[in-house]
Amino acid sequence: MHFQRGNGKGLAVVSWLGTMLAASAANAALVTFTTVVTNNTLQDKLYDFSNSLELTSALGNTGGSGSISIVVSDLRGGGAYVKSVGSSSIYSSFVRTNMVAQLATAVAFDGSPLVISAGHRSQASYAQSFTQPSFGLVGNVNDTIAMELKFVLSAGDQAAISGTFEVISSEPIPAPGAAALVCMACGIGLRGRRREHN
Repeated sequence: MHFQRGNGKGLAVVSWLGTMLAASAANAALVTFTTVVTNNTLQDKLYDFSNSLELTSALGNTGGSGSISIVVSDLRGGGAYVKSVGSSSIYSSFVRTNMVAQLATAVAFDGSPLVISAGHRSQASYAQSFTQPSFGLVGNVNDTIAMELKFVLSAGDQAAISGTFEVISSEPIPAPGAAALVCMACGIGLRGRRREHN
């Protein structure tokens, strides 16, 4: 699901938006989001994007990782910036309704925002990631994982922003080699029993 809200008029170009469930031996779910926005107004504009995925299989106890990448470009001259809304983070990720991580968060304790600034006719970039072995939450079928990106872009400028949020099962999963050995042992055991009865 994709939502966008903005203050005032402007142009938001959603170049690519993807959500996928990676069903692998590791039992994982992945939410991704990539967009380029251009603020064609004369004032700062708030952007609020979210993307979610409903789990189609139970993951048990969960952990995971995530990342955010931002490139801000000065198109109008005079500098450009992307900033957080107050002291909140630009990136937040959730399992069900429980927030499990925040990235691009203001570091000052006075409530001032995180600001990523580009100089006159230039660009600036920012990247951050996290890995957390356990969220202390169980992922069940039909539970939702989600990622939210919320930021302010300066007037007349452009930002490319992307984020990922992967949730994995933190419960031990037997290695494929171990599973193959168990299958072979069962086959040898059955074969041995057949010879006894003949």
